[in-house]
Amino acid sequence: MAYLGKGRREDLFVLATELNLEFDKSMTIATLKDLIIGSENYGEELTKNIHSTIVEDRKAKEKKQEEQKERLRIEEQEEKLHIGEQKDKLRIEEREEKLRIEQLRLDEQKRKDEFELEKLRIQTQSKLGADTSKESDTKLLVKEVSKYMHRFDLKEDISLYLKLFEHQAHRLNINQENWVSLLLHLLPPEVSHIIAR
Repeated sequence: MAYLGKGRREDLFVLATELNLEFDKSMTIATLKDLIIGSENYGEELTKNIHSTIVEDRKAKEKKQEEQKERLRIEEQEEKLHIGEQKDKLRIEEREEKLRIEQLRLDEQKRKDEFELEKLRIQTQSKLGADTSKESDTKLLVKEVSKYMHRFDLKEDISLYLKLFEHQAHRLNINQENWVSLLLHLLPPEVSHIIAR
């Protein structure tokens, strides 16, 4: 009988229901105990067994609820962890994509730079080739002009020599841009050095 006084009120409500007793939800443990003991269906051994079964069922139910709460808590943690892993994975993929795009941009810039460099190299070679051809043209012109004009002698009149050079240059259709370089070749080194300074 002592077990009834130590039990929980909700267990006693269930026990009263099992024994087909009428009770009020506002009853205290002591009132419920008196109600159960005073009933015609009361048998100490039977009531004790029913009560222990009710307590075991309640504890099993509480344990099951506790386990379910724990399982839900673990599932929530796993879900959070999974979401965190997905976010990390997504961040890593985004970072890799940014790096890949940056690498493509750098590669494209490198190709453009190489193209520009090659273009400049070709232009430089063309200019050098043009300069070389100008040099060879100048040498040909010097040879051509020297067929018709002798080298200037310091004892002669320079103005007469220049008039003669101008006349020959017009006759040979030599561009005026080339006159100075041709003259420098025809004049003696002493005069050429003075003019070059």
